[in-house]
Amino acid sequence: MSIDPWRIEAARPKEPARRPDLGPLGKITLFALGVLAALKAVGLVLVAGAVAAGVVGVQSGSFDVRQVLWLGCGGAILRAVAGWGTRVLAQRAAIDLKRTMRGQLWWRIAHGDAEGAAAAETAGGERPTAPARISTSREGEGSVAVLATDGLDDLDEYCTSSLPATVQAAVVPLVVGAWILGADWVSALVIVLTIPLVPLFMVLIGRHTQARTDEALGALTTLANHMTELARGLPVLVGLGRVDEQSRALEGVQRAYRQRTQETLRWAFLSALALELIATISVAIVAVFLGLRLLNGTVGLEAALVALILAPECFAAVRELGTAFHASQNGLSALARVREILAGARRSDVRGSELPVVADITQPIDLPLTKDLPERFEAPKDFPTLEEIAAGTAWADEPAPAEEQDPPPIVVRDLTVHYAGRAEPTLFGFSAEIGEITAITGPSGAGKSTLLGALTGTLPADAESSGWVVGIDTERVAWAPQAPHAFTATPWDELALFGATNPEASLRELGLARVADSSIAELSPGELRRLAVARALARVDQGASVLVLDEPTAHLDAASADRVRAAIRRRAGEATIVLATHEPETLALATRRLAVDAARGRREAAPAAVPTARGGSVTVTSSDDEPAVAAAEPSTTTVGIPVITDQIRLVEPAPEKLPALRGPRHRVLHGSATPSPWRALARILRPARGRWALGILLAFATIAMGLSLTAVSGWLIVRASVEEYIMYLLVAIVGVRFFGIGRAVSRYAERLVTHDAAFRATDALRLRLWRSIAARGAGSRRLLEGGSPLDYLVTLADDLRDQLPRTLPPLAAGTLAITGIAVTTAIVAPHLAFLVAATLVVAAGLGVAAALVAARGASRARVRERSALVRGTAALASAADDLRANGIAGSAVARLEVAGARLAAAERRNAWSAGLGSAIVVLAASALAVVVPAVSVGAPAELVCVVALLALAAVEPLEGLVAAAHRLPTLREVVRRLSPLMAAPTPVSSGTAEAPRPVREVALAGVAAQYPGQADPVFRGVTGTARAGAWLVVSGRSGTGKSTLLSVVMGALPATEGAVTADGVPLTDLSLASWRRRIAWCPQDAYVFDSSIRANLLLARAREDAPSDADMADALRRAGLGRLLEALPGGLDAGVGAGGSALSGGERQRLAVARALLTRADVILLDEPTAHLDAPTAADMMADVRAATADRVVLLVSHRADDVALAGAERIAL
Repeated sequence: MSIDPWRIEAARPKEPARRPDLGPLGKITLFALGVLAALKAVGLVLVAGAVAAGVVGVQSGSFDVRQVLWLGCGGAILRAVAGWGTRVLAQRAAIDLKRTMRGQLWWRIAHGDAEGAAAAETAGGERPTAPARISTSREGEGSVAVLATDGLDDLDEYCTSSLPATVQAAVVPLVVGAWILGADWVSALVIVLTIPLVPLFMVLIGRHTQARTDEALGALTTLANHMTELARGLPVLVGLGRVDEQSRALEGVQRAYRQRTQETLRWAFLSALALELIATISVAIVAVFLGLRLLNGTVGLEAALVALILAPECFAAVRELGTAFHASQNGLSALARVREILAGARRSDVRGSELPVVADITQPIDLPLTKDLPERFEAPKDFPTLEEIAAGTAWADEPAPAEEQDPPPIVVRDLTVHYAGRAEPTLFGFSAEIGEITAITGPSGAGKSTLLGALTGTLPADAESSGWVVGIDTERVAWAPQAPHAFTATPWDELALFGATNPEASLRELGLARVADSSIAELSPGELRRLAVARALARVDQGASVLVLDEPTAHLDAASADRVRAAIRRRAGEATIVLATHEPETLALATRRLAVDAARGRREAAPAAVPTARGGSVTVTSSDDEPAVAAAEPSTTTVGIPVITDQIRLVEPAPEKLPALRGPRHRVLHGSATPSPWRALARILRPARGRWALGILLAFATIAMGLSLTAVSGWLIVRASVEEYIMYLLVAIVGVRFFGIGRAVSRYAERLVTHDAAFRATDALRLRLWRSIAARGAGSRRLLEGGSPLDYLVTLADDLRDQLPRTLPPLAAGTLAITGIAVTTAIVAPHLAFLVAATLVVAAGLGVAAALVAARGASRARVRERSALVRGTAALASAADDLRANGIAGSAVARLEVAGARLAAAERRNAWSAGLGSAIVVLAASALAVVVPAVSVGAPAELVCVVALLALAAVEPLEGLVAAAHRLPTLREVVRRLSPLMAAPTPVSSGTAEAPRPVREVALAGVAAQYPGQADPVFRGVTGTARAGAWLVVSGRSGTGKSTLLSVVMGALPATEGAVTADGVPLTDLSLASWRRRIAWCPQDAYVFDSSIRANLLLARAREDAPSDADMADALRRAGLGRLLEALPGGLDAGVGAGGSALSGGERQRLAVARALLTRADVILLDEPTAHLDAPTAADMMADVRAATADRVVLLVSHRADDVALAGAERIAL
């Protein structure tokens, strides 16, 4: 077979590019930026020539004013238009790049696949055997969400700063340098000799900065993951009284993030200082040489002025490249992290190893085959042509295959699943045939959920699996997991996303009609379970052939469970149903039962016969169009075609029409008493107000020294042309050096001070927001959604931190600069005072107005859509397994892409408005510099030159002023969104009395409760008493407020009627902190933190009262986890995975019970502790728990009949 050069090239290892690919328009973008840079350079040359000619004309007494004005104003227009066009073009490139990278990242999260990753070919010519997936152990939901928003937003600096600066550094010095060379070759020589120092220092310092930037990004992802973990586990932290302790841990994490980032900034600012010093000293050398040569008469004044005005522009272009290079490192680090994710580890899928690929075959292609086949293949005469196949008209006359009436059986062969950190596989050599309604039975931890995960393709990425599953079309699976995660905001929207043609009817079928428009975060666990079943049933109604249910009736009362069972029974003939359950009533639905052994995960019954062609093992080949079929091994001949994406284009699916969503009825927070954004901003700035004042002062000092440097340099050059002795110029020469060095140093100090102030203010704000969320707790459960705390605590807080140093100092410094220029002009050239002051004020006003008017709506939309993206990305990462297993990941990603398109539109409007304001002030300042000499004939030339050069130097502070004004709407919107959380909520108790110690009785008397923003109470008139040794058992239908009642007892939600008393003392009279120390809460589906068993158990007590290993082991044994502890190689230090993914549902629940037993609390609140347990395990655990809490007050919420009938317990039915 001939050698294929494409294969050789594909197999050659490549160093991943750090710079982003701008896509098919990259070269066009670069060319356009080059043209605009050349226009800018020409504009600079024309303005410099006009100013120089005008000053010389003022000195000589006559010049062609019209020609100077035409040239100068033309140059000003070119300069302004080029700057505007560069800004808009670069911003559009950034928008398109971010949108592309976000789309790839979303598809990677949702599908476990990405363009260029899943279809890549290995060196050996083998195709990847499974789709890729993000490892939750490496990239948490929080870090992925922040990476898709804040991280990729940092690419703006690359596209809008680094990319244009790179082009301008290649174009502007050449054009401007050539003009200087024509005017004065000595100045050109000095520039050529000194300008290479700028990139040299840029590279030397940049190498060190890059490593620090990567570390800072790592610290940000750690902070984001920490925020997500804290938010998801907030009910646990509140229930165990560990909020304050974790607040201190949060403070430590964000302190580490601040220190890493500030260290990076110090190096970046140091680099900018070095570059500016080099540029300043080089320009000073040019100015001194020009002054000396003017004294000697070896250079003319006009040539000297042209060289003096243009020399800084040569260095500025290269210096801006260095500054932009450092500023773009955050974005490039984020890009590298995204690429790392896209090329990450792949998860195995035992349902088949061949991935369907749709190729664009409209052009002849030559594919290398994995087996030796004949060189030529003669197709039959009636075989369709490639054009007919591509057009979809091939085989159009053939009858369509008959639809299969009964779902095919599912065959499992030799399935083995081994979780990381486990000594033994959870399933080993499992073989069975599954059909009709099959119930998977076995004790908790036996591997039931593992088997269902294999059937749905949702095994964890770190799970090692082997074997085969035949008979599942991966696109026609309906899946309701044990711990469901929703993507949308409301049950109605979730059903619409899952394809329900009538969401109201689907919700009504399972008794969820009354919560159709409620926030999913406010649903009880039982309601969430029914929602998961409802969306799976909607999938069956839309044609899914396999329905997989994990504990579909857990957490449900009898009536709700009957509804679920009836709905499942109605779909019995439409799909193969596989369910795992511990409940006898649900088990009775099954026509087949499959028992899984607790020790090794083997099936107890004899394996069903598996038909194969020649008795070989079963293999699977699945596609999007055909159900998977069994194929024999090794006799069946298959030809694998490796895909090389450079030669075959993967055809994207046609866009689908997305159903409209309605959203929740109530807002997250109700801020009738919310302070104004500017008053809230003042509160945010208060912790660092001294640093802000110093930073503004330094910013003005930087601008003032820059203006002074320009003015003194101009005076020096003009005066040297008429002065005979150098001694009269020595003060000016020293002044040039002082102001040049002082400007660089003061800029460095200003950046350090203002960024430090921004970090300190943001850190204080973040802690305040976290405490506010923790204080609201169960009172606003939407705040606990994974995306909400990320939005408030990371995205919005970091956006505020970025806006503050770019807004406050430039606004103040720009305003003071206008004042300073006007005062200086009034002193040195009174006849120009009004012209200069009026022009600068009007230009600044018009620029600010243009920026504000155009940016107001765009900025609000930008902040709103960024919040939607971070929440949506967090929801996508959380619900990825649910979405992918149910075949609707594409719809979820499409919704995010709609939000991304809205964000892109807002950012485009933002770019136009920002460019417009900047263009106005550049045009006005440049034109003013040209006009000043034209109206100053007869005035001292050196003073006219000072005013003209001050007008040119005003461009920098005016552009900063306009840019800061452009950011004001964004700053205001960010503060407005944060304001409701900045105010502390009304405390449940304002009392100061210490809680009784020990507490022997908790009584409820006519208690009613209501969530903020809801019109009706959840319940009212609840009365009952729990005493030490005599439990109070609460039962009732799902969604009637049983968990809410525990929140009231715990003090997380105020009672609107009645009273809760502890040993006769009303809860409202007690110190809330004191009461929280006496009570412990084990919520439903209690969150297990992504750490070790030890770390989760240590949360039970304060650090200084940490339980011993023996205490923890005893608690685990009482909760029924003694055998698990002995089986884990790491023992107490064994990891539990993200959200406890390495444990079964029952094991997670028992770990939470063990954690509650370890507390020193007198009152224990247990919410459905036996929901995921089989009857014998539940009975044993409850007996141990009763023995361990014989001297404590216990309130139990349960649907389990044996729990409700506990001897000696008082019962309440809601």
